[in-house]
Amino acid sequence: MKPLYCYWSVCDGEYGSMMEHCVRSARRAGVFTPFHVLCDRVLDGCECYDAFRIEKADGLFKLHYLKAGMSRLNYEYFVWLDADSLFLRKPVDILSALCRAPLHVPLEENLSALAVDRAGPGMSLFRLRDLMRQEGVANCVYSSGSAFWVIHHDAIETVYDVSLRFWHQANKAGVRTDVGTALGYAMQMLCAAPEKHLLETHPDLWAGDGVGRFTDVLPDGKPWEWRPSPQAGAIPVQPALAHLPHSKGLLLGASRQRKYC
Repeated sequence: MKPLYCYWSVCDGEYGSMMEHCVRSARRAGVFTPFHVLCDRVLDGCECYDAFRIEKADGLFKLHYLKAGMSRLNYEYFVWLDADSLFLRKPVDILSALCRAPLHVPLEENLSALAVDRAGPGMSLFRLRDLMRQEGVANCVYSSGSAFWVIHHDAIETVYDVSLRFWHQANKAGVRTDVGTALGYAMQMLCAAPEKHLLETHPDLWAGDGVGRFTDVLPDGKPWEWRPSPQAGAIPVQPALAHLPHSKGLLLGASRQRKYC
């Protein structure tokens, strides 16, 4: 029987130090699940594999390493974490977010409800919404990222193919997209009830600080208000896991302090 799940990531350079800090935060929270990391040096607390040269354009390396690397490991589920993540406490049941689906990608902003277009990461959100509908998304269209997601081992090939197909279709249509959007598309195409995967339905599991709330101080586990964008309304969250893309200086500082104390 396969072990149930592991955390995994791909990181090099300073991201390796942040991953070490992420793992230490997990252990402090009482999480002793293995971390399997493709990297450019040995990282404390991780099962390490040589990542060779990481091509980071559009984040597609996450899909390529998933198929080429993680699919060979003996786990039923794989939980991706970006290196600039922090465990604030132990997740109660991280796999419950799947809701019996083979993939969980937190869906964020309802693009179908947008009344005024604006630029997403390199694209018009109206254009992205139209493309997703054109490519078969029948429900409300949602945005998504790729800092945290969960996939069943047996779904790797299908999710890889569906995600890459959408990415290529977007390129042909002149829409610049990334791995988060491609994974979100796969999520909405392959899961019967995408609304069960909205970030706001799991406010105690994971949230990302997309608007820079924690630029000067790291979260302490208390509730805070999450926004999918500066223009969107706030949703109260108290996540066990936080993605902190605006806190890299703080995370690196904490990692260095740990090394020299």
